[in-house]
Amino acid sequence: MIRKRLIILFVLQIAAVLLVSGFILRYQLQHILEKELGEKLQAIAASVAVQMDASLITLLSPGDEDTRVYRMFQRQLLQVKRASRMQRITIFSAAGNIWLDTEPGSVIGSQYARADFDRVEINRVLKGQSISSVLFEGSDGEPYKTGYAPLMFDGRPVGVIAVQGSAGSLHAIKDIQKTLLQIGVFALLFSFVLALLSSRQITRPLNKLQAAARRIGSGNLNESIAPEGKDEIAFLARTMEEMRTAILQRDEQQKAMLAGVAHEIRNPLGGIELFAGLLLDDVKDADVRLRVEKILKETQNLKALIQNFLDYARPVTAKPQACELREIWTEVQELLASQLAEKEVDVRCRGSAVVHADPQHVKQILLNLALNSVQAMAKGKQNSIELQIEEHDDQVRILFRDTGQGIPEGARVRIFDPFFSSKAKGLGLGLAIVRDLVQKNFGDITLQQSGPNGTTFMVELRPFRNEIK
Repeated sequence: MIRKRLIILFVLQIAAVLLVSGFILRYQLQHILEKELGEKLQAIAASVAVQMDASLITLLSPGDEDTRVYRMFQRQLLQVKRASRMQRITIFSAAGNIWLDTEPGSVIGSQYARADFDRVEINRVLKGQSISSVLFEGSDGEPYKTGYAPLMFDGRPVGVIAVQGSAGSLHAIKDIQKTLLQIGVFALLFSFVLALLSSRQITRPLNKLQAAARRIGSGNLNESIAPEGKDEIAFLARTMEEMRTAILQRDEQQKAMLAGVAHEIRNPLGGIELFAGLLLDDVKDADVRLRVEKILKETQNLKALIQNFLDYARPVTAKPQACELREIWTEVQELLASQLAEKEVDVRCRGSAVVHADPQHVKQILLNLALNSVQAMAKGKQNSIELQIEEHDDQVRILFRDTGQGIPEGARVRIFDPFFSSKAKGLGLGLAIVRDLVQKNFGDITLQQSGPNGTTFMVELRPFRNEIK
């Protein structure tokens, strides 16, 4: 998820930069070209103003189109038009009435077509300024621009010279924009690949830290966290490794203390059991014998509890080898034969696989799960335990199902915690030992589902074939 967000964010940033840059570049290019075209048109208009005799032009009136003066001025304008490659040159009065025009069919006294559109510019020209209009679209659909200069007579403007030129050079901007678009697409593709590679470098250690955090959260403290590099992620990895080591040390200290206490209790408890047995042999009174038998029974219960303490606190070192699951499950059934018979439990096993794990650990795992299941079953019910073994490419899944009373919903998140139990009796170490043994064999155990109709655990272990390749 982080990797996808990084890639999307990086690509969006590149796209935004390219988009904004494209608009800015287009605006600047268009502004420069328009400005240059406007200045050129103004210069040509000013040049025409110098060449023309305003005193004669202002005398032209409708019907003078055939006079020698009109034809002379018309030839001059046409020469300037051809030389400068302009679209149109017009000279008109302050009222907008045309005197001279290079447009075919134009007559003296007709109204200048853009007089109303460019009224602001024309008013400024009549004050003696040279100016150009904004871009406008001609009848042919092409962009045009007009440069204006005043026609001076006796030091004052008496008319306006309009030079209209094509802004076709602005088409180059569209070509540049198309090129920029192509470059942008290429840049986006390149940035996507770059973001993909960069995000992989960033997210790979983050994914490792995420997996490590999950392991620590599930209680698996056996795998160390190796920091990579010297950046903030490496600092976080070192911090998590220090945390993992501290938790592991505290856990080992607690187990050592627990083992010491259990040993200290075990010795006097053995003496109590011994003398209670001797007393039972000597006592003849039935009431006294019953009380001594209760002492012996409670002593045996205490011994079982202490053994659970020792099993949990004892350092576990796995010695993996090939383990055939069906054979180990058969041994477990034999050990629990009396309990299974008492609760009338139907035991089934589906599938078979060889795992790479410590055989004693696997036996203890299945034994503890089976004991939990039997204890959760009621007599006189159709009880069953099913072991379903599924072999995959990189793991073996053991689905352990029973038809017991299930685990209360509020207790499901803590069932693997040491000393937590949903039962009235018991230390709550059975599943904690199971999880510890599974993790020591590089596996995983999860509660799949639990309810009134039973519970399902899934144990994942490594297949043996992966180890011998």
